[in-house]
Amino acid sequence: MVLHRQVRKMIYDVYCFMKREADNNAVDNLKQCIKRTAAATKCSESTVRRIVKGTKNSEFLAVFRTPGKNKRIKKKPITDIDNFDQGVIKRIIHNFHITEKELPTIGRLQRKLKDDLDFLGSAASLRRIIKKIGFKWKRTETNRKLLIEQSQIRFLRIEYLRKIKQYREAGKSIIYTDESYIDSSHISHHSWTDDPTKGIKKPLSKGSRLVIIHAGGEDGFVPNALLTFKAGTKSGDYHDNMNYENYERWLRTKLVPNLPPNSVVVVDNASYHNKQFDAAPTSSTKKAEMQSWLRQKGIEFEESMLKPELYNIVKKHKEQFKKFNIDAILNEAGHSVLRLPPYHPDLNPIEMAWSQIKGYVASKNVSWNLTQITDLVNEKVNLMGATEWGKLCTKVKEIEADYCKSDHVVDMMTETFIIRVGDDDTESSDDENSNDDSDDHEMATSSNNTASSSGFHVTDGDLMEGVSTLL
Repeated sequence: MVLHRQVRKMIYDVYCFMKREADNNAVDNLKQCIKRTAAATKCSESTVRRIVKGTKNSEFLAVFRTPGKNKRIKKKPITDIDNFDQGVIKRIIHNFHITEKELPTIGRLQRKLKDDLDFLGSAASLRRIIKKIGFKWKRTETNRKLLIEQSQIRFLRIEYLRKIKQYREAGKSIIYTDESYIDSSHISHHSWTDDPTKGIKKPLSKGSRLVIIHAGGEDGFVPNALLTFKAGTKSGDYHDNMNYENYERWLRTKLVPNLPPNSVVVVDNASYHNKQFDAAPTSSTKKAEMQSWLRQKGIEFEESMLKPELYNIVKKHKEQFKKFNIDAILNEAGHSVLRLPPYHPDLNPIEMAWSQIKGYVASKNVSWNLTQITDLVNEKVNLMGATEWGKLCTKVKEIEADYCKSDHVVDMMTETFIIRVGDDDTESSDDENSNDDSDDHEMATSSNNTASSSGFHVTDGDLMEGVSTLL
């Protein structure tokens, strides 16, 4: 039986008591202390001797550890989910009050995701995923917690949905772009086998990595716009294998020459998509450079101003002068750029296209070399025409419509349940408490409860009636 550190400390304390008695001549010798300690604690004398010997290795303070504890394998949190599943979780949270007739919390979401998506992660893993896709906990009037999406992210999504609707109504071609990767060891996790054989074996190493860049719309992938190359590094994020120089080269040589006239190019918020032309000074920029930038933009300032004062003026005006390099390249060719809101890969149909391509590669990858992976990617890209892409784009339009509907309901719910403590920048976000997943700390939705805000009361029955009206 393994003796844990608390038990070991108790045994040592008993031994120290016996030793003090021996020092006071109450007992004959030190060996008798070990024997008496073993008898008092019902341990063997050798166990007591090992514990006592272990304390002598500590110079100042006895340290007690459970044997083998550091060798135990800790289960890895389930937080590494793909972009498509992140989008599914986001939509489940948005529609939770409609489908489940109650407010979303960690405990309820975990049960819902386990039933619908076979999600096997813990509450702590789910909390990390939810924070990653832009949600936070806010306190309600009952001093409990409610899952609310950050206001700025909601604003950027609303702006995106409004703009893409206008572009579609104007008859412009919407072209979605993205980057992904496939490892040469990417194969199916299951295969048929009989008892004498073990089936196909997956390589232990991930092997080489193939980076993929492409673009597509309702008419299919943009012709001749596919770019694949071997990655120089194998980190967990394929963005580390990209840089602005590679992306600009692809943009100028493969995408722009093959785009339909007057297209709208949709990009995400990767750093190399947002490299600025004539970027505004930062707080660490030299004072002279701040003054030069302000003069160049025709912004008034006093020569006697200190650096913090100059930077404060820069912050007030920098948004109106913000220009991105890729926007300038596409604008020169007669195209527009539209950026996806943060944490919204579900609004990009090419994410679903990557999923189909990776599934195709996994089903046919038997040699585990980069040449075959590249050939399989090209095969699947050529097989995905307007029909397949039309279905993907239709699915994304349905997701956009769901967001538009749920945003009206979210407005009403936040007006009803959330304490307004000031501007968005000053509202507290208490999301570090480890008890978030406890139902005792979640927002109750009993029909007997009422919540008040802005001087009026509303019951949950009234709330759901309002939800039905809005939808």
